[in-house]
Amino acid sequence: MKAHDRPSSANLHYHREVKANYRLFGMIIFVLTSCGSALYVFSSALSRSGLEWSDGWRAGLIFIVGLVQLLIGKSNLSDQLKPHVMSSVFLLIPFINYPYIESGAQTVWAASLLFLLTSLVVINRTMLLYATGISILSLLYIWLEAPSGTSVFTATDHIARIGLILIATLISLLIHTQYVTRLERNIDYLTRLKEQAFFDPVTELANRSFFVIETEKRATSGDLICLIDLDDFKTVNDAFGYRTGDRALHVIGSRLMTRFSDCIVAKASGSAFLLHADAHHSAQGLCDEILSSISERVQIDFKQINLTASIGVSFVNGESIDHVINDAEIALFTAKSNRKNTFAITDQATQNERKRAMQLTRDLYDAELDRDFFVLFQPQVEASSHRITGAEALVRWNHPKYGLISPLEFIPLAERTRFIETLGGWVMRKACLQGKHWLEHGRKPITIAVNVSPWQLRQPDFTEKVLEILTDTGFPPQLLEIEMTEHIFVEGTMQIIDTLNELHRHGIRIALDDFGTGFSSMQTLVKLPFDQLKIPKEIVQEAIDSEEKRAIVEMIIQLGKRLDMTIVAEGVEMTAEAELLQQLGCHTLQGYLFHKPLEALYIEPLLDRHA
Repeated sequence: MKAHDRPSSANLHYHREVKANYRLFGMIIFVLTSCGSALYVFSSALSRSGLEWSDGWRAGLIFIVGLVQLLIGKSNLSDQLKPHVMSSVFLLIPFINYPYIESGAQTVWAASLLFLLTSLVVINRTMLLYATGISILSLLYIWLEAPSGTSVFTATDHIARIGLILIATLISLLIHTQYVTRLERNIDYLTRLKEQAFFDPVTELANRSFFVIETEKRATSGDLICLIDLDDFKTVNDAFGYRTGDRALHVIGSRLMTRFSDCIVAKASGSAFLLHADAHHSAQGLCDEILSSISERVQIDFKQINLTASIGVSFVNGESIDHVINDAEIALFTAKSNRKNTFAITDQATQNERKRAMQLTRDLYDAELDRDFFVLFQPQVEASSHRITGAEALVRWNHPKYGLISPLEFIPLAERTRFIETLGGWVMRKACLQGKHWLEHGRKPITIAVNVSPWQLRQPDFTEKVLEILTDTGFPPQLLEIEMTEHIFVEGTMQIIDTLNELHRHGIRIALDDFGTGFSSMQTLVKLPFDQLKIPKEIVQEAIDSEEKRAIVEMIIQLGKRLDMTIVAEGVEMTAEAELLQQLGCHTLQGYLFHKPLEALYIEPLLDRHA
C-alpha cells in the first residue's frame, strides 16, 4: 500500500478540522440565538407596549433557526454546500434590526458584530464574507428607511456604523488568515510525523505499524498473513551498494503492489515485506504467485539482479495481528531452514499450541498458589532393600479450565514470566513444612529434594531466602536437597557456583538432575559441590537394550563413586531395569515401579511400613 495510493494524510486532517469547525459554529449559533431570543422576549415584556404575539413568534423563529444550524453543523452535508447553507443564519441580521428601524436600531445593530466574530471559527472565508455583506446591506437599509423625526442619528453615525463593520471585517480577515496559516502548518507537521511513523521512505509502502492497524480493521477469520523475506539480500548490498539495494527493494515493493492490488502490502523490516490476503485466496497459489513475481529479473540502470524469497504464512484466528505475524515468522524460519525460494505454512496445531501457551501465561499472573497449585512427593528407595530414603517434591497446577497441567508445559512459562521465584519459594516452604511434620510425628528422617531453576539460582538473595524458609519451618538443612538440571552450566555459571557453595556450607545437599544430557563438563562438575547425580529416565530405559547406553549408566555410577556422590536413577518402570541398575552399583531408584508421585497423606503409611 503506497503513500500516493491512499488519501492524503494532510487532506484527511484538513477535512476533519473543517467538520469540527462547522460543528462548533452550529453550537455557537445555537447558544447565540437561544440567548438572543430570550433577551428579545424579556426586553419586549419591559417595553411600553408589552409582550405582543408578534414578539413571541419572532423569538421562536430565531430559536428555531439556531437549532437548525446546530443540526446542519452535525450533519453529513458536503463541505462545499455547508458554508452556503449555514450562511443563511446571517439573514437574521435584518430580521433582528427591522422591528427597531424606527429608532434607527440604536442597539441591536451590534448583533452584526457577534455574527462576524462567530464566523471566525470556520476555516472557509465564505461565511465571513456573507456576514459582512448582509450586515452592510442591513445598515444601509436602516440608514435609508429610518424616520428622520424619531431618529437622533445623522449620516455620520450611519457611516461610522458601516465603517466599524468594515474595520471589524478587516481585522477578522487578518485573524482568520493567521489562524488558517497556523492550522495548515500544524496539519503539515502532523502529516510529516504520520508519514515517518507509518510509511517506509525507501519503498514508499506502509510499514509494519500501519499494516497492523489496517489489517486489524479489515481482517476476518481465515485470512492469510504472508511474511516475505528476500533470500541473501545482504549479498546484493555488498555487491552493488546500498543505494542499488534500496532501489531493488522499491522495485519489489511496487511489483507486489501492482500484482496484488486487492491485498494490503507493507514493508516489514530490512528486506522483508508483509501481505494480507482475504480468505478466498489459496495459500499455496498465492505463495507461488509471490515467488514467481519476485523471481523476475530486476533491472537497475545496467545491472541485472536476480532475487528469490522465502515466505512464512499464518492464518488470522481471532488473536491480535501481531501474534499472527509472530506465527508467520516461525513459518518463515522453517522455510529458510528447509531450502530457500519456498514457503512454509503455520498449521492450526502450531497456532493452537502458541495460543494455549499465551492463555496459560496470562493465567499464571492470576493464579493463587494455595488454590491452584499443590505438591506431590515421589519416594526414592534404596536399590537393595527398596526402603524409602527420600522423596522428590513435585509441583502440579490444577488449572480451572484445562485441568492438570504438566510441569513440562508450565514451568518454562513460569521461568519466562519470573513467576518461578514465587512458585519455587512456595514449593520449598511446603516441602519443608511437610518434612518437619513427618519428623514431629516420629517418622524416620528422609531427604526431601526440591527442584530449582537457573533463574532462581542467579538471584543474589536466593541463599538468604532458603535459610529463612528453613528457620521458619524448623526443617534440618541436611535433609533438604536442592535439585537442578544441567542447564545451569549455560546460564551464569560463576554466580551459580558461588550460590551453590554457600548453600553447601550450610549443610544443604546439592543434586544434579538429568546428568548426561550434554551441557555439563567434567571440570565444572568437580568445581561444584554436588552430593548426588541423577541418571535421566531416557538413558535408564534404553540401557536394557543398548550396550552404549548401559556403558553410559555404568560410567555415571563409577564417576559418582569416585567423586563421593550418591547416584539416583529416575524413571524406573520395569523390574529388569531395577535389577540392572542394582547390578551396576546404583544406590537409589525412583520411578513408577516402586511409587508414583503421591499426596503427603499417602506417603505416611509407606514411611511407617519401612520404619
